[in-house]
Amino acid sequence: MRPAVPGASAAPFPFLQFPFRRFGLGAMPELNTTMAQQAEADLASLLDRLKAAQRELVLTAAKGSTLPSDGMLRKISELEGAIAATEALMQEEGVRR
Repeated sequence: MRPAVPGASAAPFPFLQFPFRRFGLGAMPELNTTMAQQAEADLASLLDRLKAAQRELVLTAAKGSTLPSDGMLRKISELEGAIAATEALMQEEGVRR
């Protein structure tokens, strides 16, 4: 498969690579490092918020004298999944560097 535009890649998604190669944006390691650090900070912030929200729900459930509602249990469970996914992504991003 030949690229449709000179300088473009013959990769399956050339539109994702062409502008960066054409303008030399692929060779900017300091930008990539800054972006990675920002992504890591964003993920850490998200993780803190998810854990805080889950903690508040668990503490609220503990104060009650009856079992928590199905909705509350579902939300706690959904937050646990989001926490696990965020931690996995943070670990994956850390390995890439």
